[in-house]
Amino acid sequence: MKKSIVSKSIVSKSIVSLITLIAILAFLSSTAAAASKVTLQPTSKNVYAGENITLNVVVTPDTQISGIQFDLEYDGSLFQIAGVTEGNLFSQSGQNTLFSPGQTGNGRLCNVYGCILGSSSVSTPATFATITLKANTGVQGTSQFYLRNVTISSSASKPVDVRLVNTGITISESETKKPRGLLGKLIEGILG
Repeated sequence: MKKSIVSKSIVSKSIVSLITLIAILAFLSSTAAAASKVTLQPTSKNVYAGENITLNVVVTPDTQISGIQFDLEYDGSLFQIAGVTEGNLFSQSGQNTLFSPGQTGNGRLCNVYGCILGSSSVSTPATFATITLKANTGVQGTSQFYLRNVTISSSASKPVDVRLVNTGITISESETKKPRGLLGKLIEGILG
């Protein structure tokens, strides 16, 4: 009889311990998965040499945020930055905002940042910045675009976890330069 009570006690403690462990693991996995997402969204994945293309920096917050900063790395032999403008991520709060378009050079766009001036914050996904890129002339190839040094500030001015989604854009030879039809093939054959 005493042996049966001890066995039931051990089984009960084991079940409680197992349930506690499962609850802790479930909590940790749900908090570890939460992160604000920053996505590079080009208007197209392909562009012709010499043309412009737009690259949006879209933020999907998982909490209230009030500021962000980032750098961007890319192949400077293929693309140049033509301009950087503020999106509507922070202006949707109705408050004044501060925005710095950063500095460009050597395949890098550095120190782009923005924030809400005042005590407001946002949690609705929107575009933080729009980057206009110019595909260099006389080149072909693919450039990867990488977000670096990304920091997002919560409404309490604390950094939040971030998940990044980078992209690539390919430059192709302009269609107007390619020979067309039978005559084009003949010219291409003669010229090599």
